[in-house]
Amino acid sequence: MAVYKRFKGIKITSKHPAYAKARWWVYKRVKGQPTLHQGLPEARTREEAELAERQLVKAMFDKTYGIADTTTTFEDFVESTYRKYVEQVNVNKGAKNLYIRLLLDQLRDRPLHSITAQDCRDCRSKLQMRSNKRKKGGLSASSINRIMSTASKIFSLACEEGILDRNPMQYVRSLPEPPPRKRLLTSAQKDALWGELEADQLLYRLVILAVNLPLRRGQLLALDEKVIDFENERVWVIRSKGRPPRSVPVNATASRVLREMIEHNQLPFPLKDFRKRWHPLLIRAGINKLGGTREENYHFHDLRSYFASELIRRNTNPLIVQNLFAHSDMSITNIYAETEADLMLEAVKRLDPTST
Repeated sequence: MAVYKRFKGIKITSKHPAYAKARWWVYKRVKGQPTLHQGLPEARTREEAELAERQLVKAMFDKTYGIADTTTTFEDFVESTYRKYVEQVNVNKGAKNLYIRLLLDQLRDRPLHSITAQDCRDCRSKLQMRSNKRKKGGLSASSINRIMSTASKIFSLACEEGILDRNPMQYVRSLPEPPPRKRLLTSAQKDALWGELEADQLLYRLVILAVNLPLRRGQLLALDEKVIDFENERVWVIRSKGRPPRSVPVNATASRVLREMIEHNQLPFPLKDFRKRWHPLLIRAGINKLGGTREENYHFHDLRSYFASELIRRNTNPLIVQNLFAHSDMSITNIYAETEADLMLEAVKRLDPTST
């Protein structure tokens, strides 16, 4: 057997004083070439080292001749490979960890090679029946599609590693998703919103910043005097969705609010009861309904659409809007940059013949 012990980079025999604590190694040549040479830190005896050698040689043989790996389970591959992928690429790690947990609930102990397209459809069906604390009726189609897209990436990586010959998700269609809900407020709703905000200075300042800075609520609430550069009109923001920190421009309106908040010692935002103040305010403004669904109600995140639509109203280049929001694709920007009905009406009226 081609197993031996090595100490400080040197092959040793049983007569060496450090033999007992030295690590076992395996060295195997095929067709005169060294193809297998690695340490066996878990092996404690020669028998264990030789068993590990046989398993490694078999795995090498199976890979060379295209024999399926029947030992690697879905969980094994997720923990050994996919989690490393999540850490190394620019993705939303929090969301991916949630998707991994949901997929493991369904496919944990299944050998990767045994998972079929129908198994993936069954997994999707179970996700559809799963209860959702934030929404009645289970997970939405878009949420399930994102989870199954994660499963597809896992299988794709397994194909790259030579464990699978094909991705079973390639035969599984995505669920049809409803069209994006309307996110823009009417002129009357805008007036009602600002009218209600006048009675809540802290929330008013938060909304002013939200419609002047391309930041999410968490980033706004975390703003600190140290990350604001008034001289260069920039602010550094914390990472979001796996992206590195970045700087965004600050206009005069946002700068004025930030200076006022620093003067009143309000940064970071001393806002601990956001939901208790935001949702009732929208109900009082007649924008949201008491007991309304998530699709019906207006959300703080929708202020990003407010911001984007105001930029479009002022004929801002869409590419600039995309860069401001740090969107990887223009299709994402288009979701936020809705066009108001009044603007569309004004556009078509330009085709009317002018009276003489």
